[in-house]
Amino acid sequence: MEIAKALIIAGRGGSGDSPWPAAPGAPKHLFPVGNQPILFHNLTALRAAGVMEATILAEGGDAAAFERAAGDGRAWGMTLRYGAWHAADGLHGALAGERSFLAGEPVLVQRGDAVLRDRMHGHISSFARDDLDALTLRLTGSSSAPPSGPAPTPGYLLSARAVAILAEQPASASGPLAGLEACGGRVGIADVRGVLPCDGDQDALLECNRAVLEGLTTAIGPAVENCRIQGAVEIHPTAVVRGATLRGPLIIGPGATVLESYVGPSTSIGEDAVIEGSEIEHSIVLAGAQLRFVGSRVESSVIGRGARVVRSFRPPASLRMSLGDGAEVVIA
Repeated sequence: MEIAKALIIAGRGGSGDSPWPAAPGAPKHLFPVGNQPILFHNLTALRAAGVMEATILAEGGDAAAFERAAGDGRAWGMTLRYGAWHAADGLHGALAGERSFLAGEPVLVQRGDAVLRDRMHGHISSFARDDLDALTLRLTGSSSAPPSGPAPTPGYLLSARAVAILAEQPASASGPLAGLEACGGRVGIADVRGVLPCDGDQDALLECNRAVLEGLTTAIGPAVENCRIQGAVEIHPTAVVRGATLRGPLIIGPGATVLESYVGPSTSIGEDAVIEGSEIEHSIVLAGAQLRFVGSRVESSVIGRGARVVRSFRPPASLRMSLGDGAEVVIA
């Protein structure tokens, strides 16, 4: 069995409660992890699962931002559409509003920030083999899951019958699939490993970056000289890396420069970023940012686009900062 259509629900989730200082005003789903937007990792995984057409449902004016970023989907070999959705309408609203797109076919409904470590083929096969109307994907083995209460749900597999029933019946307090079960629908649950970063804080974002980098394979560009390389390290062909110690998994993006520095595991260095005479690990450095002769190892940090963290050697010694709203500086 194949499922060729998907609904990608890109709600704003906990963005108001857990802002990311490096992403003011932009949809969190477009924040880069592993040097690609979170949403793009989702699209890659959906295409690998056999999805050929998808509709991205967004809140507010976010749909335009997603369309500018992802276009018509041809980069993934699929067709993308865009639509509006309101969190209060839940799964029922998503299905009811997209009945013409679904056209009586089964569908994979997935959150836009779902970065899953499990391939979907096995779950789709189980869905078909057990003749289910719905299969709830339940997140496990991730700090995205709360310490108590039900595990988060990154998505559902739904039969054509389930779509027809759920589109007509708003969700009850018993859950989004309660109406389907009341009609005798067969519902199963499958545990999946992954992360849902958009409902979390900066630690959830860094965990997502780490999870993405776990899948890297080593690829080293030509402008790499006199370096010690351990583990999976991906260096773009246009990056310049000299005299560095690199311990993967890590990625260094196009046009980046890394000189006489240490870059440790779970680190993404973005396009045109500069790391010189510094140490960094478990961090995200966005496009155009600079770390020069910092003096202390930078850990578990997000360095925003165009930001500069530099050491001046002129006396007297002091700290000089220009920080945006919500920024945090921890000196240890």
